[in-house]
Amino acid sequence: MTRAVLIAGQGALLATFVLMACGVSAQNPHQTTERENWGFHGPVRSALTVVHKLNPDPRPADKRKLELVQNADWKVFDVQGRTTEFATSADADRIVATAKCTYAVDGARHCTNDPGPQYQVLTKEIVLPDGSHQITSYLDSKLLSTKIALYDSAGREVSYRFYDDKGKLVSEGSVRCGAGTEVDVSKMYEKGSLVSHTETWATASTIERREFAADGHVLWYLQLDDDGELISSWYKVGYKPRMGSQASLGIMRPDIWVIYKFDEQGSGRLEKTVIHMQENSKPHTEEHYGFDGLVDEKCKINVVFDAYGNWTSRSVFVWEAKTNQMVETEEDTRKIEYY
Repeated sequence: MTRAVLIAGQGALLATFVLMACGVSAQNPHQTTERENWGFHGPVRSALTVVHKLNPDPRPADKRKLELVQNADWKVFDVQGRTTEFATSADADRIVATAKCTYAVDGARHCTNDPGPQYQVLTKEIVLPDGSHQITSYLDSKLLSTKIALYDSAGREVSYRFYDDKGKLVSEGSVRCGAGTEVDVSKMYEKGSLVSHTETWATASTIERREFAADGHVLWYLQLDDDGELISSWYKVGYKPRMGSQASLGIMRPDIWVIYKFDEQGSGRLEKTVIHMQENSKPHTEEHYGFDGLVDEKCKINVVFDAYGNWTSRSVFVWEAKTNQMVETEEDTRKIEYY
């Protein structure tokens, strides 16, 4: 059974690692294109997304945990997968303004009619003598950050160190294997000092994650079985993360995702989200369980895909608790052109 562990760390950064993937090499990781980063498959040239609002969302606006909104959108890519045109403003169902982009020989991008900040983020990568990769990012000509990473034979990251523009260590992590167990370690720093670190232990049947304070004391832990069901948990009541949103843990399988998250107010209560997947790893149904363990939100999403696996239509149904009915809130369509 294929399973990945979902890790949502402080600052809501998401990552996954697959069990027993610890063979190290100097192989280059797969460099994803902007087109792939936006979730497209195949040689997409352009994509126009139109949103049709049908009925109001029946959920209270201030209590929505499931993110279902699709925005009207327009994107054009060159043959290399770089964005050459995109929507900069959109109403509920139409594009209001667009920007066009060109690229210099060194990869620098210049966009016209873009209301956002006009700057360039450039990345340089070299392979060091020990086989690790040094990835340096610049904002215009100013150093932004440096990352030192080591990858396994499949191009997955097995260790990293991340430094800020002044060379101070911001975070580091690693994955190690042994005796049927994979351990993921992540450490966060603030002004050069360790703030906390987490360890995730994954076997063929259980997953356990713990967060430790700088002095080594446990702040919380979660233990799940292979299906994502909670086995045990503990939380130091009153603890609030110093850096960003609360950490969480879950499992990802081709058919289902199960994600747990502690109350950000430090009570130690847990909420849970269950996402049932359909083909092409797209959500089909989603349920959110509140701190009392009862369902307080659910939705159903019907999606149609083209031959490349890109969605071309999407219908969203949201549960109305008062009537126990599923309300169709929107219908989205997407016209895709290929090279």
